Amino acid sequence: MAVINYIDAITMALREEMEKDSRVFILGEDVGVRGGVFRATVGLYDQFGEARVLDTPLTESGLVGVAIGAAAYGLRPVAEIQFADFIMPAINQIVSEAAKFRYRSNNNWSCPMVIRA
Repeated sequence: MAVINYIDAITMALREEMEKDSRVFILGEDVGVRGGVFRATVGLYDQFGEARVLDTPLTESGLVGVAIGAAAYGLRPVAEIQFADFIMPAINQIVSEAAKFRYRSNNNWSCPMVIRA
């Protein structure tokens, strides 16, 4: 078994899922050309393009809101928040929207998304 570091494992997992499912995309601050603050998305922008690796403005609440909408539309977003300490502005979106999506729609809608922080 190969020994790899945590960041490389994340990159490999993201690449694998993006290769398997064209609905998977990544969005976050500096995840595109720069490859993310911890370099977990390095090379993914070059491989999958700007349509699937999206740089967003510095607005965690907006980032999670877009991911929720994309998930409702049938896509599979992976939203990256640079640091766990920055997640608080997005808590309302996570708790009041994403977590209750299925319940509030009488089980007609789901919110299949990943938030990395």
